[in-house]
Amino acid sequence: AGKAMVVCATREICVRVYDALRELRPEWHSDEIDKGAMKVVFSTNSRKDPDHLLAHALSDTRRKTVINRAKDPDDELELLIVNNMLLTGFDAPPVHTMYLDRPLKGANLMQALARVNRRFRAKQDGLLVGYAPLTENLQRAIAEYTEADQEDRTLGQDVDRALDELRNEYDVLSDILRGFGWRERLAMPARTAFIDAAIRAANYLRDPQTAGNDPERLDDPRQTLGRRFRDHAHRLERFYALCGSATNIGERFPDHPAWRRDIQFFVEVRAYMAKYDAMDREARGLPVARDVELYLAQLTSSVVETSGVTDLFAEAGLETAELTQLNDALVGRLLNSETPHLAAEALRRLIEKKMREVTRHNVVRRTTFSERLQDLMVRYMRQQYTSAELIAKLIEMAKEVMEDSRRGEKFDPPLDWRELAFYDAVADHGTARSVMGDEVLAGIARELVAEVRSKLKPDWIARDAVRARLRSAIKRLLARRNYPPDQAPEAIDLVLKQMEHFANEWSTTNLPDD
Repeated sequence: AGKAMVVCATREICVRVYDALRELRPEWHSDEIDKGAMKVVFSTNSRKDPDHLLAHALSDTRRKTVINRAKDPDDELELLIVNNMLLTGFDAPPVHTMYLDRPLKGANLMQALARVNRRFRAKQDGLLVGYAPLTENLQRAIAEYTEADQEDRTLGQDVDRALDELRNEYDVLSDILRGFGWRERLAMPARTAFIDAAIRAANYLRDPQTAGNDPERLDDPRQTLGRRFRDHAHRLERFYALCGSATNIGERFPDHPAWRRDIQFFVEVRAYMAKYDAMDREARGLPVARDVELYLAQLTSSVVETSGVTDLFAEAGLETAELTQLNDALVGRLLNSETPHLAAEALRRLIEKKMREVTRHNVVRRTTFSERLQDLMVRYMRQQYTSAELIAKLIEMAKEVMEDSRRGEKFDPPLDWRELAFYDAVADHGTARSVMGDEVLAGIARELVAEVRSKLKPDWIARDAVRARLRSAIKRLLARRNYPPDQAPEAIDLVLKQMEHFANEWSTTNLPDD
């Protein structure tokens, strides 16, 4: 007998494979979690996924039941159908065959293969059946894992050498965390001790007040404590993928009997660090680096994979990722958070997300808020603010961002978001507001929108003649309204910049209503 895994390229394919097998072998199916010869294991999102995917959703408890069944050689469960989950950190010795129908490379491929090479009874070898391009990737993975690692000649096929390097990386990571009592936290009896320790370790590594995180005191400003941890944890994972199943691996850790737990802890902390980095970029509207995307896609750690982004906010004191929930009780929790740096980061991400939403069409306000937020974070990184002080200032800024979305309502008649953008373009200069007053500037903004409706074309940016006519029209409008002449050139430039933004988003005949 024995057990097998089918690794599919997408969750959709997982379900289709399950349905096809169910049609061929209906007796393999069971709605009961503790029965049936096959199960699908993948992550789901109850708010976004269609019903046919949610039909295979598993809670943490139900997933553990399936995993335990896979490890039990006497259980009837014989086939696991997976996408990303259970490809690392999952040890089920009875599993002897893997059907691989998705392209994997480097360490991810090596770790996946390790699922079928665990010693068990009379099993001598694991069997890999590849349906996706595999041979070349496998050869490369065995030789060297990534282009970056090809320059590092310590990575190779020598298992003994890999064991030595694994222990070295283990010691380096332990030293990096020496200022944080991670072993003591892991030893706590609480059920969530492992998760709590990983979250607090990430807070320690990312906090600018932690020794070794001040760029101005480092020979290489890029080599902060957090950066060093990520680099060495990356190497540890790769060495462990190569030699993790070696029979003599325990001999390298005679002084640390819980070495496997420790390695998993380092991997978990790195996962949190990568997740936070990705969330930071997403909050700023920036693309996540491809290698980070691939790494996060392969994560099957119990915390990040099953808890998701919302729980990362919750751990920082934000139950939901919405600034609208920023009441006095939540503010108090943020200010008294046990992971103040992560709380500050989570709040900053929410502000950036809301800021992009509120000011997406407004060049002036987007620049103003971005510069203020950047200044706050620079001061914090230079340790001019504590985490609590930063949180207090971020809360103040968050309220301003929320109020900014309703700023146009104070005018009579109210300014819509288009008109408000042009109002800011002409009001944000010297004495213009004090000399002319808000209502006059609002009238100019309404006229500017009318000019945009009548003259703006998608290709106007590339046509000098059209730009010149628009500039002249704006200049005449400002002069007719007695706009301060000394402020006019700067205002005209900013109005044109605002129009460039609209030109990229508006069609030749219509303006969006939202």
